[in-house]
Amino acid sequence: MSDATVRSRRASLALCAALLAACVVAPAAADEYKIGVLHVERIMQQSAPAKAAHDRLEQEFKARDADIAKKEQEVREARAQLEKVSATLPVDERTTRERALETRTREVQRLREQFAEDLRARQFQELDKLKERLDRVLTNYAKERNYDLILQDALYVGRSVDITDDIIKALGQ
Repeated sequence: MSDATVRSRRASLALCAALLAACVVAPAAADEYKIGVLHVERIMQQSAPAKAAHDRLEQEFKARDADIAKKEQEVREARAQLEKVSATLPVDERTTRERALETRTREVQRLREQFAEDLRARQFQELDKLKERLDRVLTNYAKERNYDLILQDALYVGRSVDITDDIIKALGQ
């Protein structure tokens, strides 16, 4: 083999080695993703919109809850009063009072159940609003900062990928 042939083969081998190295390095560069992780529970507890929703619900249902609590207390007092005097009452009157008390008890229980159901429905409405807002804020945040992936509630999250505080601040604006 001549020197030219040897040099040509070495050049070809060097070119192949360079191409092979480029093929190996290119996927490694493509594997660099920007990932963020957030804790939804913290957002639901600490963000300004979540606190505002909680305050709205509390204000909306406060009077109704107090009214039901007052009626529950009245039923307890009536029950205690009936127990005190039941031994001295004629059977007919005691039975009539017991029935009336049971009717009041069921009515108050129904009011409490209806209250709980209404509260739950309003909580879901507020939660839906908050989640819609969170989705918008999160999408904008990800686009503005070129995130490839945002996850929620991971088992372990390093400080470098935790974006919860940033999202809480963004929700407050």
